[in-house]
Amino acid sequence: METPPGFSFTESLTKLQLISLDACTRCFECLKYCPALDVTNEMAWSTPEKLRLYGDLVRAQEGLSARLLGRPRLDDRTMATLTEALYTCTTCGVCGEVCPVGINTQELWPALRARMVELGLGPWGAQQATDGIVRDKHNPYDRPHRERFAWLPDDIPVAEHAEVGFYAGCSGAYVAQPMMIGAVRMLHTAGIEFTIFDDEWCCSFPLYVIGKLDQCAELTRHNVEGLAARGVKRLVVSCPCCTFTIQNLWPHFYGAELPFEIVHITQVIAEAVAQSRLNFSRSTDETLVYHDPCYLARGVRLVEEPRQILAAIPDVRLVEMERNRERAKCCGAGGGIRRAKPELSIAMACALIRDAERVGATTLVLSCPACFERVNLARQGLDTSLKVRDLMQVVSELV
Repeated sequence: METPPGFSFTESLTKLQLISLDACTRCFECLKYCPALDVTNEMAWSTPEKLRLYGDLVRAQEGLSARLLGRPRLDDRTMATLTEALYTCTTCGVCGEVCPVGINTQELWPALRARMVELGLGPWGAQQATDGIVRDKHNPYDRPHRERFAWLPDDIPVAEHAEVGFYAGCSGAYVAQPMMIGAVRMLHTAGIEFTIFDDEWCCSFPLYVIGKLDQCAELTRHNVEGLAARGVKRLVVSCPCCTFTIQNLWPHFYGAELPFEIVHITQVIAEAVAQSRLNFSRSTDETLVYHDPCYLARGVRLVEEPRQILAAIPDVRLVEMERNRERAKCCGAGGGIRRAKPELSIAMACALIRDAERVGATTLVLSCPACFERVNLARQGLDTSLKVRDLMQVVSELV
């Protein structure tokens, strides 16, 4: 394979990301935490190996020798190995969390995937259909756009215009409706008037994370302008991936500062509990364990608010998994791996279920629609009595 004329392997990478390619000390601390390695032991997909392969590629293609003598031909087998390694990943970011030199892998992997896309080597497998589906349906699930808010309960009032907006996101709307129902019920119970943008489109995270960036600006502008037209000054988001995207990527895709503040649903409900605007009247006889979503714990650094909400339940029994908060184990749902390698994704979810059982939990409490879909799917193939429920679903039944 010849390198396309004018193609750069480092274009769009930040200076810190370029440094990261040479920063790995091969201490292998990350190998203890990688969810893919947990269930496969495949070193070719490990963080050190991905960094080595891409770093070697940059040096060979853009180093002094290449400038003097010309670029060598790309080795087809090496490029196939690198592409599969980059896409056999949930982009959970835990490898970067435990990295002694602080390589931010959660942001590095999508950046390198974007270069693979430009080369025509990515995305991987069934992920290739994602951008076409989003273009046609405005969601990655290939579901009719008119069904996006079909879950909205008739007894929950939604204002035409309000300073608080609620962004549902694709996963919540199409594969985790109990999570959405719980969220809007909690907003209503807390006395918060809110509006929705009924023509809401995908936040663009599914495209960003696989390196397909062409539609991201269009999706962002549509959503920002639609929400602003409804008077939104504070946008409440339920999905962690949406929260990360809106907070960190929308200003770039939009090309300006957003006209509203972004908060996660757990921040809003924890605040209402702390101010006694929301109280729990009932307890539960379940032993609860909370799972930290990757893009909530490591993407936007939010770990205490969900626990504060659960701790307010009368006589609650809370336990913690061995890996929690910023070092929590990935459920296997992220990074587009559900499409690329669904069996591997399910194996990771099964491992999380076993971790919850190991600490004596009877209910695994989630706060991510992708986790909700994947863990419930994995649970169907296991002999387990563990219940899997969303945080807002749980607490909305106890107020």
